[in-house]
Amino acid sequence: MKIYKSFKILLMLVLILMLINGCGPKNAGMSGVKEENDKPKIAYYAYSTEPFIDLDPSVEYSNGIVTLHNIYETLTKYNHKTQKVEPLLAESWESSEDGTHWNFKLRQGIKFHDGAILNAEAVKKSLDRTIAMKMGAAYIWDSVKEIKATDEYTVEFELDYAAPIDLIASAAYASFIMSPNVAEKDSTWFNEGNEAGTGPYTLQKATKGEEVVLAKFDEYWRGWKENQYDRVIIKKISESTSRRQLVEKGDAQITTSLSTTDINALKNHSNLVVTEAASWKNVMGFLNTRKKPLDNADFRKALSYAFPYEEIVTNVKENQASQSYGLIPEGLWGHDASLPQYHFDLDKAKELLEKSGVKAEGLKLEMTLTAGAEAHRNAAQLYQVNLKKLGIDLEIREMNWDSVWEKSKSKSPNDRQDILVMYWWPDFPSPISWLWSLVHSEENILFNLSYINNPKLDEMIEQGDQLSAVDREKSEELFKQVQKEVIEQAYQIFMYDDKTIWVTNKNFKGFESNPSYEGVVFFYDTYYEE
Repeated sequence: MKIYKSFKILLMLVLILMLINGCGPKNAGMSGVKEENDKPKIAYYAYSTEPFIDLDPSVEYSNGIVTLHNIYETLTKYNHKTQKVEPLLAESWESSEDGTHWNFKLRQGIKFHDGAILNAEAVKKSLDRTIAMKMGAAYIWDSVKEIKATDEYTVEFELDYAAPIDLIASAAYASFIMSPNVAEKDSTWFNEGNEAGTGPYTLQKATKGEEVVLAKFDEYWRGWKENQYDRVIIKKISESTSRRQLVEKGDAQITTSLSTTDINALKNHSNLVVTEAASWKNVMGFLNTRKKPLDNADFRKALSYAFPYEEIVTNVKENQASQSYGLIPEGLWGHDASLPQYHFDLDKAKELLEKSGVKAEGLKLEMTLTAGAEAHRNAAQLYQVNLKKLGIDLEIREMNWDSVWEKSKSKSPNDRQDILVMYWWPDFPSPISWLWSLVHSEENILFNLSYINNPKLDEMIEQGDQLSAVDREKSEELFKQVQKEVIEQAYQIFMYDDKTIWVTNKNFKGFESNPSYEGVVFFYDTYYEE
């Protein structure tokens, strides 16, 4: 009887406690899961391709900036509107008159995700690691002779030649600062889903080729406001129609790289905002100059005159692009609309084909595209029709970027694609980003995917690079000469300069596109608003 009575009393106490504290979702909230009225705010970015290729911040040189710029930060950040470099992890900096010595003063009290404190030694270790690995965009630091931590929060750069280190420190690639605890880790550690940045988000999940999930870093140095996003999903959605459906239904907050058909269909959608933003992104067809008959300059010129530039800009892109003039897009110094450019002229193409001595009959060329790039596919199909009129068969192969990339690195030039179609955007806001990466000779091929080896061009690029910090005018003139020679040699087909069109949910606020960081959504700046 005592046991039974005690049990009744205990049961009553439990019921009373349940009535006082409530049950269901509220109790779940007490155990760490957010309450029904306090759900995590999740931002979903429907991205057109892989959200990263390599999670090592010293290595990644492709799409991964859309992920890494939310996890890691740089010393400075470039504002394309003011065309000025602004403070980020560094609060101030100064340089010598000859541009060969730079001092950066760091902000204090900033934590890495692993608890380490940002200081000069952390910056030195991060950048020394990137420079030593010589991968990705590490070339941007080629001017650096030595990096010193002169005191706890001061970093000194001693250079071999003048360079705009404040601008380089704002680069989209190869300028990330990581915890000193991980600077000696190899790429495998990062690609297992580990990280240690100072950015607003931590890496919660990474599925290669598919998606990343980011989680709010509670101790982020700039603090948090109520309507900012707790979680971020960046997911590969290859097809434009699928990305369109996601934003239409409200499942995704932001997307880009939609087809012109889908963009036009969304312009009057009541819950969406379609924005045309400045872009430094251009599309090129890289010709394999190490493989016959593409080693023949006249044959390459014939291919260039057969490309339907105007038709693509007007019909395929519906004027959401413009004609390219050289490598450097409009809006960035080094662009020159007076440079010669190819235009569609089939008679001229036939004339040059005959001059080249190449027999078109039975000739097959392979063109690779990144899967899901509808505009590239449509452009390639129009080009295919034109080449057929010259007697050339063009095989169009859509592949994942990883596969395109792997094929371009094949040991034998004959195993590489004949024409590789690819977007390009800058490492940092300078023509050197195009010229050094796409034109300058490379011992180990990275992005010189026309496999150019031209000492004359190398010398001009190097001179222009060294002059860029102290004599912009002379530097720019050299860069224009480089572009003129590249056009004359027809190393690439300059298809078009693209425009960036973003589609966002009307409740997704705070987003600003920055062409210096192509495709990047800085989610910390965004927030939800009814």
